[in-house]
Amino acid sequence: MFEIRKAVITGGSSGIGMEVVNLLLQDGCEVFSLSRTVHPRENFNSQGTLHQIACDITDESSLDDAFSRIGELTDSFDVLFSNAGFGISGPVSDTPKEQIVRMFDVHVFAAMETVRKSIPFLARSKGRIILTSSIAAVVSLPYQSYYSAVKASLNTLALALNTELKHNGIRAIAIMPGDTATGFTAKREKGTCDSPDVAERYHRSIARMERDEQTGASAKTVARKLLRITRKRAPKPLYGIGFFYRFVLVLFKILPVRLTNWAAGLLYG
Repeated sequence: MFEIRKAVITGGSSGIGMEVVNLLLQDGCEVFSLSRTVHPRENFNSQGTLHQIACDITDESSLDDAFSRIGELTDSFDVLFSNAGFGISGPVSDTPKEQIVRMFDVHVFAAMETVRKSIPFLARSKGRIILTSSIAAVVSLPYQSYYSAVKASLNTLALALNTELKHNGIRAIAIMPGDTATGFTAKREKGTCDSPDVAERYHRSIARMERDEQTGASAKTVARKLLRITRKRAPKPLYGIGFFYRFVLVLFKILPVRLTNWAAGLLYG
């Protein structure tokens, strides 16, 4: 089993990320949490060692400062959990470019830069990169098309990193949770739509997705499963979380694309 003693996590101030932080602290780990929000220490598990570093991962100087701080405290860590993210929804035709760019900046470009800065630390420990992806990377969601796109990018990134970093002994894993009950749902940025017909379908679709999210697994349950995968001796590069979602991933892999796309449209279109 792979041992975690020190870890860096982005987006560790809420949701799945905060639960990962608490579970690592409970196990006595040293955790470096990079987030724009810094909470009082008593909001977290009292065990372990927690370093909260205020950081906007999309800001190059802020990320440089954060890794300079990490470098002052350690020369290696075992895992990078790249977890920061947010949600948007809306028809492709009505989503402004600046919102799309910010979506890719947080989920993909900042994740890549965080990975790049982590490689020297992870090479010393033969560590792991954990990218929080989503079932939406495979089951492309209408009216959340850009969310699906960024998560699909993370899956592809994990596959490439496994090849590139093999000589360093570093493994990269993209983990795909399904519906999870967190504050992510309430914070989703909902776009508007000028067409009444499209707006009706859009709002009906998002309402169903959000009901599914809020009746989904708890963030703590997902975090436990995420850590279980991280600690596997010989992990695969891609994982779904939960029996139902693993079954869905298998179906989407073996069935014709036309059929799976039709099924997703029937459910959420």
